Amino acid sequence: MSVLVNIFLVLFASIPAVCCFSSSSLHSSKLLHQHQHTSKTTTTTQLHASSFNLNFLDSLFSTSNNNSNKSQIQQLKTQLYTTCQSSYGLSTPPIRSSIESLISQLQPLNPTSSPSTSKLLQRKWIVLWTSEKEINFFLEKGISTRIEQRLSDGKVLENWIPFVRGGGFGVTGSIQPAVNSSGSGDGLRTEFKFSSAKLDIGKWGTYNFPPLGEGWFDTVYLDEELRIDLNSRNDILICRGE
Repeated sequence: MSVLVNIFLVLFASIPAVCCFSSSSLHSSKLLHQHQHTSKTTTTTQLHASSFNLNFLDSLFSTSNNNSNKSQIQQLKTQLYTTCQSSYGLSTPPIRSSIESLISQLQPLNPTSSPSTSKLLQRKWIVLWTSEKEINFFLEKGISTRIEQRLSDGKVLENWIPFVRGGGFGVTGSIQPAVNSSGSGDGLRTEFKFSSAKLDIGKWGTYNFPPLGEGWFDTVYLDEELRIDLNSRNDILICRGE
């Protein structure tokens, strides 16, 4: 019964954070919001090189760079997965610093130009690591061993924390890509607003809660298997697709 009481206490204390895995109006981490724009300058010369040779060389160097990027991305992802696994449910300053360092190296290599509108974002995700202390409480205390999030149809967000003894806690809401006053966005930010929450504690019943907040998350890296978010509480969320 003491476990049940603890669950109720932490839920009421942490509902806003659990709901989003992000839900306030703070700015995200300073080192991860640097947009880099590259441009290629072509200089016309009097050399009589054929366009075929120029295209061939351009293709050759482009292929070499792509292969190099892929290798670098894979190495960084392997390091990130290892760190997340060894630090699951923990978020000390040294751990966060180590993870931020890896993210700052991955972000410029992000292969998805507009994550907030990408179909890659719309799927079921398993949380590998987060800095959210309210989420980590469930992991540290053995209440849960798995945190899930599903984004679907470009409109629906569902978070679910299954309890090891049955039942769980979940929230549902709506999502949309963020836009500014001119009607465009940076392609990173997704806004959300929650509409319902449910606590299932098995034989003790199921309890519904009213809408619980809104916020945003910036997806600073996204590919076919890895997603990295910064959210409006200045927290980090690292997920792997299922």
